[in-house]
Amino acid sequence: MRVLRVLSSLDPETGGPASVFSAAVVSVFGADVDIECLTLRPGDKDITRFPDYERMIARGIKVHAFSGVARGALYLLRSARTFDVVHVDGCWQSLCILAVLFAKISGRATVVSPHESLTREELRRTRSSFRLTIKRLLRQYYRVAADCIVYSSNLELRDSLAHANATVIPHPVFDDGKGQPAVPLRHGLSNSGTIRFGYLGRFHSKKKVETIVEAVLDTPDIELALAGTGPKDYEERLRAVAQDDDRIQWLGFVRRQDKEDFFRSIDFLVLASEYECFGMAAAEALVRGIPVIVSEKVGIADDVREIGGGFVVEGNAGRLSETFGRCARLEPRRYHELQQGALLAAELYSFGRHANAQLGVYAALLKPHHVRIAG
Repeated sequence: MRVLRVLSSLDPETGGPASVFSAAVVSVFGADVDIECLTLRPGDKDITRFPDYERMIARGIKVHAFSGVARGALYLLRSARTFDVVHVDGCWQSLCILAVLFAKISGRATVVSPHESLTREELRRTRSSFRLTIKRLLRQYYRVAADCIVYSSNLELRDSLAHANATVIPHPVFDDGKGQPAVPLRHGLSNSGTIRFGYLGRFHSKKKVETIVEAVLDTPDIELALAGTGPKDYEERLRAVAQDDDRIQWLGFVRRQDKEDFFRSIDFLVLASEYECFGMAAAEALVRGIPVIVSEKVGIADDVREIGGGFVVEGNAGRLSETFGRCARLEPRRYHELQQGALLAAELYSFGRHANAQLGVYAALLKPHHVRIAG
């Protein structure tokens, strides 16, 4: 089986899709699948310095990087028929649209991981009527052209384009191929004093970071570590809301190699997003034994409830403050129970489990008369 995985950009500044993409590729490659990648090379940046490019190259994965869409399209035209499956990440980018088109022309199986782009929430956030029309047309294009659509959570599935062959495969987070079990980074709280909450991700209005800050200001005897960056005007608004409160620490962008130190320093990871199809930062916390507090509109909320790895709350300042206060009063035994629940996510989000599920999709599509994979 030969698979071509397509993502238009590996630039870390584009957000989570790049790291999710490389983890998915590495997990499938680890299952001895012949997988290659196609992406675009940015004109003003060195792609060889991008963490996710480095990650795949270090594993021996071939990455085809072209300087423009035209060259990428030419590669697809020449090479699409040499692969069995063409799997694209994202929907609106020209490279992804063309990859699915050339794959269909070549008679290849097509898979799409939309990364939230086919949700009704995505349409609601689109302000331009012209762009909205284009997105609606492209939704119909993928309904016809995609042999399978892979969503990252039941939330994304429920809120997305209905497709006859859609399935849910959570993103890979924990690399179980290293032969080491997931264990808590520590026993108990990060220190014997103040409970410390953390946020990791982009500073963006849909993440509702200001709501987290407001909730912290309303809750005595707790701290907040904010790890991330965003547009200058939004960050300025955040700092204005924070009122220079010394309980709030601004860490800036945290590099991949520094994430362990960040997670070691917090007791709970908080995501209050108004909509997030998966919630990678929360999943990364869980597999390290760090409980989470997530809003109902974070994709892994159902898993958090099931494994008992934290709390699912309404994403407003009042409910968050109430939950923060409850966490500050937790007995050590109860916190340990939450840690143990959190660790169960290592199995849910393991590389091995992701690879097995993804390979099942590919195998079903490659049968002479492929069958419907999931409802």
